[in-house]
Amino acid sequence: MLNLKVAFGQTNPVVGALNHNLDHIKKMIAEAHLAKVDLLIFGELALCGYPLGDLSYRRDVIARTELALQALIAITAGDEYMGPVVVLGHVSRATILAPKIQRSLATAHNTASVFGQGKLIGTYHKHLLPNYDVFDDWRNFVPGQQELVFTLKGHKVAVMICEDIWGDSDRSEGLKASGVELVVVPNGSPYSRTKRIERRDAAIRFASGMDLAYANLAGGQDELVFDGDSFYISDSSEIFRADSSPGLYLVSESRPAPLEPKDLPKLYEILVTGLRDYLSKTNQVSCVLGVSGGIDSALCAAIAVDAVGSENVVGVALPSRYSSEHSIADAKKLCQNLGIEYREIPIEPAHAAFEAMLELSDLAAENIQARIRAVLLMGISNTQGQLLLSTGNKSEIAVGYSTMYGDAAGGFAPIKDVYKTDVWQLAEYLNSTRDHEVIPQNSITKPPSAELKPDQFDSDSLPDYKELDQILELLIEQANSAGAVIAQGFKSETVHKIDAMVRSAEWKRSQGAIGTKTTKVAFGLGRKVPITTRFEDL
Repeated sequence: MLNLKVAFGQTNPVVGALNHNLDHIKKMIAEAHLAKVDLLIFGELALCGYPLGDLSYRRDVIARTELALQALIAITAGDEYMGPVVVLGHVSRATILAPKIQRSLATAHNTASVFGQGKLIGTYHKHLLPNYDVFDDWRNFVPGQQELVFTLKGHKVAVMICEDIWGDSDRSEGLKASGVELVVVPNGSPYSRTKRIERRDAAIRFASGMDLAYANLAGGQDELVFDGDSFYISDSSEIFRADSSPGLYLVSESRPAPLEPKDLPKLYEILVTGLRDYLSKTNQVSCVLGVSGGIDSALCAAIAVDAVGSENVVGVALPSRYSSEHSIADAKKLCQNLGIEYREIPIEPAHAAFEAMLELSDLAAENIQARIRAVLLMGISNTQGQLLLSTGNKSEIAVGYSTMYGDAAGGFAPIKDVYKTDVWQLAEYLNSTRDHEVIPQNSITKPPSAELKPDQFDSDSLPDYKELDQILELLIEQANSAGAVIAQGFKSETVHKIDAMVRSAEWKRSQGAIGTKTTKVAFGLGRKVPITTRFEDL
């Protein structure tokens, strides 16, 4: 490791909240000053928040961000300032026109500025603009063309931004040949369950003998959770890794990089962060959800309690003529275990009224119950000013096993990107790590059922969830055709049925609530499929 005292400023910015973001950055600069840090690195667009989306087109957003940057540079002026050189991500006015091939309205760069001692040392504009998965930088920014290398205490330091180190290895070789010893990389890299290893491996490949400091954001932004984990590479190995929380992290070889975290604790932490930050950043403090006695609503309730506290969560049981006694008992026990308010509102009066008003088909008779529940839950949400949580999991959402404007209703879906088999594992994990039962064991072990008609079980319509989730992962995450999935040993009839269900449920997903991304391909920003399509597996 170089003879430089390096620190990461992991911030949790709010998109567009410049004063809020500025305050946190100032505090970290002051803290780094006291710690005699030489180089302080913040994440990608840390000043204005990331992703900006089409806000990057607005001149006022760019102008206000540039003024905020000048205010930061000014606080490093004066003889008494012996603080760090700062590398900070922000949006800036484009210095060149967007290439014709881009055909974009973009007039901004995704920029990292280097400053200290009251002076702007240099600026770097992101070269490689991703337009895959959840990223749309190619739409929103003009690509940069120049490298930025500066000297700090005798060491040559280069700046890259996120995607730049995933691309052309020739740039790495060129930097190394020019004598660069350290590459600093502001990032806005959201969590998925395989991303941690992918980032590290990409950084080691690019570093190629140079040191590399990878600074990430930390916190939720709509569907995304930036999971921190800023790290430092030296001698082609990871020698330091920050935690996932916002804060100032001093790079030190005395703190070796931790072992790879266990998957379930990290996944649960991400789900809690996603909901907590969505509520706080949209100026909401509490939530309400229907509790059915099943495992999905139970897990969502537990996530909500860990996100905002038991005093800010209300669980509402809405039993029908088909609800079993054990389901009502499990819902009540869950609320007792979590210490949240429990309300019980039987839907029979409304159900009977609808039956008297309208002759319903079997399916409509099932769906009307879910829609009655949604109306009541939305009534509570509106009256009490609470965010309604939608409790569907990825397996159900994938195959359309939900009622539109019924159980699919809500403003946020905490487990939208969590398969059913993982829901069970998370429930068992929670119970194993707490000093008391959180999720009733009966909710975990009983066969899943919507309880919209007598003796109804999910297995009536769907294969075993273990098999279903394997098929869904092959179809969605790996983008296989039905034929390719069948070739891996699954029954043709089952695969074609599931594939058809996934395709026919696209219209539902397009109207569904947003939820935290946890997998490589999440419904929403990360998967763009036409609703009206007749493409079939050949």
